[in-house]
Amino acid sequence: MGSVLGRDGWGTRELEKPLNDRHPILQWYDAVCRHKKKHAVQPEGEIQSTPVNGLMSAYYGLAYNLYLLKHNAELQAFLIRRLKRAKDFHGAYYETFVAAWFILAGFELALENEEDSTRTHTEFTASRDGRSYSVEAKSRAANKSNLDVGNQLYKALQKSATHPRFVFIDMNVGGEIDPHELVKVVSSAVHGREANMTIRGKPAPPAYVFVTNEPNHLRPNEQSVPRLLLGLGFKIPDFGHGVHYSSLIEAHRAREKHADAESVRDAFAKYQIPVTFDGEIPEFAFGEAKRRFQIGRTYKIEKEISATLMSGLVVEEAKAAYLLFQMEDGSVRMLTAELTEPEITAYRSHPETFFGQVLKQQGGELKGPMELFDFLLKSCENTPKEKLLENMKNYPDLTELKQLPADELRLVYAQGLTHSVLAKSKK
Repeated sequence: MGSVLGRDGWGTRELEKPLNDRHPILQWYDAVCRHKKKHAVQPEGEIQSTPVNGLMSAYYGLAYNLYLLKHNAELQAFLIRRLKRAKDFHGAYYETFVAAWFILAGFELALENEEDSTRTHTEFTASRDGRSYSVEAKSRAANKSNLDVGNQLYKALQKSATHPRFVFIDMNVGGEIDPHELVKVVSSAVHGREANMTIRGKPAPPAYVFVTNEPNHLRPNEQSVPRLLLGLGFKIPDFGHGVHYSSLIEAHRAREKHADAESVRDAFAKYQIPVTFDGEIPEFAFGEAKRRFQIGRTYKIEKEISATLMSGLVVEEAKAAYLLFQMEDGSVRMLTAELTEPEITAYRSHPETFFGQVLKQQGGELKGPMELFDFLLKSCENTPKEKLLENMKNYPDLTELKQLPADELRLVYAQGLTHSVLAKSKK
């Protein structure tokens, strides 16, 4: 991170100051170095294992976020300028997390035209698949005694926006937060202002509101610091915590409608600092596992024969990978590769990305009716309409169902199967 922040000598100048006068990043750096030195057990130059505490998560989280922003030089440079200003640091620190979640969700980020002084601006614009959103982030003062986010919401919605809005508000609380109290107070603060909040004399605009708590920097010596996120729809009645749907189909349609917001929420839930910032599996990155089977790569499977890996499956009990190759003549061939212990370890740690791409593993536990509905809907995605109607021949409203297009019919069929499975499981 020093090479990114200190190219102009800023870091060196900060290190020359007394510790308490240094910028927070350099104070974190000093504490991280001391923590690593305290737990170093291997000879110098060898890979060390160090317990991760809140401060290390804060420091390396910032480094990882800046790494994710590396491909977006303009936004990275803008945030680095703000990070270096002590008065802007914590707000900019939180913005790097918000940017990281959008990047991990597959969005492209762009700064708005800051030279346009005729209007205010949100933090950045996030775009994906032809849709764009204006994103604003607010971090509250540290350890406030109340949970009301109304002021931050109002200030965020005051910003001019070209696109539908996302508003992120960080609670910035280091102590324990009662999740039930948080839901109660924050939901009231957001939904309670929907009818009456005005911006420059007009009704406030709708927004996806995500209230978070990323408290690693406030709990420096603790391990496993809890994070939280509450998603709410400000004037978006079919999105967010507490929304009740009349059916699984209605819930499915709402989720599809708000898929972009759901993907950002998923990115928050899955966010973690990888051992290797580029996401490479450590056993491969550090040389313990010598081979790497990557989907899409071409391998020489015999002396004069090359083939492209299409898919793979690991069976731990057999300590083997079953590899499906496409030959140069278009035919398909299955080969078996015995796996070494480091390769098995790499698979156990990262089963979904062992072959270089995210692969959904077969089996596993389905959690809740919506996951069961999703699974059943996926299972019938290629089922012809005629076959669906045959399977639904005992439905009382079959005449009306025959009029539905195949995609709509699959939703009804998956919902019926879900209810049937749940009813049987209760018995």
